[in-house]
Amino acid sequence: MVTDMGKKHAIIITILLLFSFQIGEVAGQTPWELEKDTDGILAYTRHRDGIKFKEYKVEMTIDATHDQILSVFKDYDRYPDLFPGTSDVAVMMEEEKHYVTYIKFNLPFPVRDRDALFDNSLSYDAEKDLLRVDVHCLTDEFETNPKLIQITFCDGSWEFTELGNGKMKVVHQLIVDPAGSAPAFIVNSKAVDDPIKTYKALRKLVNESKYKGHTFPLLEN
Repeated sequence: MVTDMGKKHAIIITILLLFSFQIGEVAGQTPWELEKDTDGILAYTRHRDGIKFKEYKVEMTIDATHDQILSVFKDYDRYPDLFPGTSDVAVMMEEEKHYVTYIKFNLPFPVRDRDALFDNSLSYDAEKDLLRVDVHCLTDEFETNPKLIQITFCDGSWEFTELGNGKMKVVHQLIVDPAGSAPAFIVNSKAVDDPIKTYKALRKLVNESKYKGHTFPLLEN
């Protein structure tokens, strides 16, 4: 027979276990810190345990629809305009909810150029009106350029939430290890500069007429 005191002890232990689990989930990363607030764009960074490079998160609200966003992201020829440093782009695999891109990045001397294979998985939550793209880097699944340094670790996402009245909230989060001998203090000092440039480019691109009027089956579910 369990006494009232025993029940209280069991409840307390359960609460402590749940609390400890939640603490453990966030113990591997520091809180987000605001790095820049510019032109309607908020840029944050934080550290993850065991990784010397900062993770970034960038937010803004734009005038766009999910169809416009997907139209831009599926126009791979415009990636050099969208992502700073991009010189070559190839589509290695493409499906309705999944695509893989190869991208070569030209970096300023004396840093060696990089390339990467980006694996992108798309999902749509109709209740939240949320389009999400999960991104991570592949390693040996497709051929890369042996003369370049391959980025083998990246982990992040894009979230596009329609707010009504033609407004959309955009949240992009990513952590990358550029590999090679890139000094962490230099990479971290510019962690949000390129993402901010990407946001400014995206804001302009979605308003081009070529990205309007498209529909995607993913967004009709």
